[in-house]
Amino acid sequence: MTTKSVLSQATELTDWSAAFSQLAYASEPPQAVGVIKSCPTDFQVDEQMAHTPTGEGEHIWLKVRKERQNTEQVAKGLARFASVALRDVGYSGLKDFQAVTTQWFSVWLPKSAGPDWSGFDMFGVELLEVSRHSRKLKRGTHQANRFIITVRDLVADREQLISTLSNIKETGVPNYFGVQRFGRDFNNLRLANSLLVERRPIKNRNLKSIVLSSARSWLFNQVVSQRIRLGTWNELYLGEPANLDGTNSTFLASGEPDELGRLTQLDIHPTAPLVGRDADKAMAECPSLQAMEAEWLAPYNAYIDGLCRLGLDYQRRALRSRVHDLTWSFDDDCLRLEFVLQRGQFATSVLRELLLEST
Repeated sequence: MTTKSVLSQATELTDWSAAFSQLAYASEPPQAVGVIKSCPTDFQVDEQMAHTPTGEGEHIWLKVRKERQNTEQVAKGLARFASVALRDVGYSGLKDFQAVTTQWFSVWLPKSAGPDWSGFDMFGVELLEVSRHSRKLKRGTHQANRFIITVRDLVADREQLISTLSNIKETGVPNYFGVQRFGRDFNNLRLANSLLVERRPIKNRNLKSIVLSSARSWLFNQVVSQRIRLGTWNELYLGEPANLDGTNSTFLASGEPDELGRLTQLDIHPTAPLVGRDADKAMAECPSLQAMEAEWLAPYNAYIDGLCRLGLDYQRRALRSRVHDLTWSFDDDCLRLEFVLQRGQFATSVLRELLLEST
């Protein structure tokens, strides 16, 4: 049996959910139990933009509050209402379905005042603000997301839970990609196996992009977990690409005395790979870490080969999430959390450190 078929068979038999649950925790596994998303209002997300519309330009910007609607369906509804192609509608991030979320959309209308937006009627969608801007909203252009989360039917040692919350405020959480990144029943990973190992093409470009992203995210999570187990998730190796908090910028750790202080203050972070081409170039100054990561990811070499073959470039992503403005309060058996995360970071990775979700 070939290596490819062995990995293919093993992947098909993998219990992805069980494997995800084995990812290391920053401290001890949580003992608290509670119910998350018992109703949409228990999970609120407000998108925070780096800039606001100027009031002039070819693009209509619309701030929307939605409930029990996904972002793509709202984009389609706006395109129909404005009689434009879906490609002329922009948004920065995908927001949860089972939640109350606010976010901005843009609609390209260069030669038209556009429709009367007060007539836009879509179930679960409320139009909050309309303006104009010179640019289309592109993916990943928002700055952060503010979360207000209510956990119900909480069973917990409150002193222990408060201690964990205090630690999170001080040290952050592992920057794991959340379980939702991998699709319903982890189906994105099964598709990744088909695409990367068995070389079965995916014709839909959007689906292909999602599948490739899921594969890289899974590998990233494995490295983060190993760094935690090794006790180095809050440390920098000499020559490791370090991330500047809140940005995509990296620089090589030099071992200068001020780096330790910046690490402690969560101003800079260690990183883990989003695998792709030219890893040797990116990690040339830190071969020891590269060798460890290669060993940790050895079971997925066929995935790595496939990602490189399909032209994805090697990147590094922050290994930690800084949880900004974290506050909490208790009301009988409910816990209310408020915090801010940079774009691309997952609230579920914060919740994972705190409690087990009751079913």
